[in-house]
Amino acid sequence: MEIANRYNDINSLTGNLEGGNMKTTMETQLILTGDVVISFGFYDAGSGRVGLTNKDQCYVTVTKNQSTWMGSLASQNSPAAQKPFSRFVLAAPHDDGMNTKQNADAVINGLDADKLWKMNDNVPELQWFKNLLPSMILLHILPNIVYGIAITQKDTISGMLALGARRPAYLMPLFKDISGLEDKLYFQHACIPGLAHDLFLEQITAFLETHSAEIVTVHIRWAGVVGECRRPTAQELDADMSKALAKSSGQLRCGLSSCLNQPIDKLRNSGQRLICIVEGDKYDSWTQDAYSTLTAGPIIDRFKSMDTKGQEGHDLTMLQCQATSQSIPEVLIYSVFAANAATSCLSETKEMLDQETLPWIKNNVLGQLKAEKPIVVKNDFIDGATVDVVAIGLSNARLAM
Repeated sequence: MEIANRYNDINSLTGNLEGGNMKTTMETQLILTGDVVISFGFYDAGSGRVGLTNKDQCYVTVTKNQSTWMGSLASQNSPAAQKPFSRFVLAAPHDDGMNTKQNADAVINGLDADKLWKMNDNVPELQWFKNLLPSMILLHILPNIVYGIAITQKDTISGMLALGARRPAYLMPLFKDISGLEDKLYFQHACIPGLAHDLFLEQITAFLETHSAEIVTVHIRWAGVVGECRRPTAQELDADMSKALAKSSGQLRCGLSSCLNQPIDKLRNSGQRLICIVEGDKYDSWTQDAYSTLTAGPIIDRFKSMDTKGQEGHDLTMLQCQATSQSIPEVLIYSVFAANAATSCLSETKEMLDQETLPWIKNNVLGQLKAEKPIVVKNDFIDGATVDVVAIGLSNARLAM
């Protein structure tokens, strides 16, 4: 019995993508049918320059709907539910609010040459094109650049939660003088706006209202944001949170980082099932040098360098699977000039690196990172393997300890 069908037509002589129903990344949103979640992606390869592959890539994961996985692993009043929340391994979409181009397009459509160069001053990657192209041509290809450096997810927030993701992250305010967007908080990557923060919280609280055993952690940070971007105040963050909670039944409360060490059932009974960490201290695998790569080796070397002693004194332990290949100038430039909607270098490294990073985490984390701290596994274009095989599988093992 067929439950889903996706295809692309690729010319066997030229390698060109000529048709199909997953030609763009936004056409590869996960499919939720019955109790099954199908996550998939496609990369339309070019000629294989600057280290990128010349072979088209496609990945597919098929898992069960994981909307209730925390309740299944640690059911109410069970011995597992008396363990601290920190036993969970949380799957985290990398910049999950960057799952839409709607607000980015609103900024791009409002740009002229003067505003473009103001934006250029704050987006380092744009400067690589400044001496190559006149401003009007740069404006024309800007959507391809934005796609290549900023769009790191493709599924809706509700879809990611059904897949099993439990640790969304990152919001930044937008510097509003070059956009026509409403003046409020947005997710942001490289000065490109994504989903509005208030809408993001509303979708999470709606999910938690109907899944009473689940707990979601939100990590708000603005490291690396340019100085022109005003940081949100505590009052603004509280206002968005209060607005979202007001739409719930009244049983849902926001918890702070101290909740990470509380027993799972205690959090459920108190209603603190939306944990919000502002900034926070993380033990992170990411470094600019290691992650500016097209191969998994430097990233796995970073994983290997981490240990239990290093976890101490930090709120979270972060294992990042996604490369920042867009930070390699020749890679981004080639991807942009060769671009159609499925040629992001982020898609190329997604398919290639996951085959090595995810098995390493699955096979080594329990023996290497033993502190009583939540472990976060972060990835671009979050998928069933990251969530089901790695995060949920490791959570099950840690809860049994």
